[in-house]
Amino acid sequence: MTETKTPLASRTVWANIVGLAALVLPLAGFDAAALDTDRLAEAGATFVAAASFIASSVFRVVATRRLRG
Repeated sequence: MTETKTPLASRTVWANIVGLAALVLPLAGFDAAALDTDRLAEAGATFVAAASFIASSVFRVVATRRLRG
């Protein structure tokens, strides 16, 4: 296999970037609770973080299977 792709072409990298952003934004002072008093925005950010890490794992498994098969 001689084909390589840039890091930004990787779905795994993008899933990790989204997850990292969802974790770092509250640390940087972004208060999602101020946007929505019933915490819907905060729950959405948590969901995005969880989904990105799950997607990262799924994309890694898919990529590994493509390399083997």
